[in-house]
Amino acid sequence: MRTLTLSLALLVFVSVIAETSPLQILYTNDIHLRFARMASLSSLIESARKDGYPTLLLDAGDGWQDFRNPIYAVWGGRAMVAWMNHLGYDAMALGNHELYWGERRLNALIEQAAFPILCANLKPAFGWDSPFVGSKIIERGGLRILSIGLITDEYFPFGDYPWYDYIAPEVALREEIAELEGSVDLIVVVAHLPVVEAARIAAVLPDVDVFVTGHSHEETPDPVVVGDTLIVQSGAFGHYLGRLLVDVDEGGVHLVRNELLPTKSAPVDLRQGEFRLAEVLFFLALSLVLFFS
Repeated sequence: MRTLTLSLALLVFVSVIAETSPLQILYTNDIHLRFARMASLSSLIESARKDGYPTLLLDAGDGWQDFRNPIYAVWGGRAMVAWMNHLGYDAMALGNHELYWGERRLNALIEQAAFPILCANLKPAFGWDSPFVGSKIIERGGLRILSIGLITDEYFPFGDYPWYDYIAPEVALREEIAELEGSVDLIVVVAHLPVVEAARIAAVLPDVDVFVTGHSHEETPDPVVVGDTLIVQSGAFGHYLGRLLVDVDEGGVHLVRNELLPTKSAPVDLRQGEFRLAEVLFFLALSLVLFFS
């Protein structure tokens, strides 16, 4: 009888193990063309992937433009997209800075990107096509992950985009979830929104498992937790790579650990450094030629 009891207990234990799926979410936000940290970020990302976890690599917006960085403000966007393509980003939220050079430049950068640009709460009027999408289902490690993008209305250049309708984030999010929720294992929102705004939304939409946020340049070494929702952000300017480890089972998403990995102390792979240096020198030379011509 005791042997039977132990066997049943072992069977239940093995069953629980089999039904739990680990997931690693690597995240950045508000890099703002800080090319000096690209090599260190690259090394951290590649090192984290070597741990063997199924991995998502996400960015919460404001990576392709920055008025505070005048040399690269115009031409650096293409180099930034090339770097993200090289690292294999899975998705990026549209940030307000991505919009500042107008629709033509935005469309060109989105076309260059090998990953989807997500924004569910910015809708083109009159049924026009949009270069970005509201959401994307990503399959990783046997999990179907619904990734949804959101953007803030703070500093939004409404006058430059009169043919788009801005929708309240929670309204757009509710619509995306209602359409696809039953077919996915977890919901990760990549939101160019402050942590406090994500927390407000999580309080009324508890179906979201993880918010990867941006815009407010906040650091969350420990996730902000609202109900069962985890909210994270990695600061700004490439100072940190965010790394969130969770276990996913039928009961939901369970935090294993979250950490902000500093790029300042990260070892640099010389191959990554050469890749970045070549592109930075190219765009610096191009900027000087255009400036003096």
